[in-house]
Amino acid sequence: MKSWQSLALGCLVVLSPSASRAMAQADRTGVLILAHGGSAEWNRAVQEAVDQARLPQPHEIAFGMGMRQDEVARLGQAIQALQAQGIERIVVVPLAISADSDVMRQWAYLLHLRTDGPWTEGIEPVQAGVPLEMTGALEDDPAVAEVLVDRARTLSRSPGEETVILVAHGPVSDQDDARWLDMMNRLAAQLKDAVGFREVAVATLRDDAPKPVLDAATDRLRRLVEEHGQEGSVLVIPLLVARGGIEQKIPQRLEGLRYVFDGAPLLPHPAISRWIARRFTDLLRASEAGAGRSRVLQ
Repeated sequence: MKSWQSLALGCLVVLSPSASRAMAQADRTGVLILAHGGSAEWNRAVQEAVDQARLPQPHEIAFGMGMRQDEVARLGQAIQALQAQGIERIVVVPLAISADSDVMRQWAYLLHLRTDGPWTEGIEPVQAGVPLEMTGALEDDPAVAEVLVDRARTLSRSPGEETVILVAHGPVSDQDDARWLDMMNRLAAQLKDAVGFREVAVATLRDDAPKPVLDAATDRLRRLVEEHGQEGSVLVIPLLVARGGIEQKIPQRLEGLRYVFDGAPLLPHPAISRWIARRFTDLLRASEAGAGRSRVLQ
């Protein structure tokens, strides 16, 4: 059989067998974007980011943590909508800050990518007639650092005299929180190198944790702002997906302290739309030899 051929700009372009397979694979693949969900503003920001990714493949968005039946039903409906378009596999792109979270584990459980999840009582995995593969979360990807650099430059006046504090929602468990902070410190290093801030520190709110844990996280955040504020200006930047969630809890926790804050999260920003598109193509490239299996790829 001859290689795939196409005519472009009057020139005959002959694709290699591997490129032909990749094109055929992409044509039969759908994309499912998973997002925590929040207010109408939060959900709209995600929808706009996906629209701007201009995915040529059939794609759907499913909102929710997967801990309630209605959220699981919406997830199943999104998968069915993709299958109805004739796709043969689904690439799942989780629009989440970190993989070390109960929400990511629940999504993987619901998609048959792990055998257990944090919320399984009365909750069953969804049925899918095609293989599912899930990419990693946003983490410390350069796209995230690009957004944070832009957010910081908007607030900055004299970088060498300023400290940036990145604040994320954070997980419940101490083990997960340690991994979140490690990941955030890698982002902090990228931000410090790019702009030249005096210091970049990180903190998590741990908003869903028991009150003693949440209070300890709040105390740590306040100490960071107070201590760095004695040496210069403090810029507080949320490491959150979109507005309409918990960004306004940051100034509540920091009441009475001096700092600069505008609450701008990762969205909207074209870098995140590019990340969505790139995660799909990266996974296709990485999983070509393993097509037909349901799995998680980082």
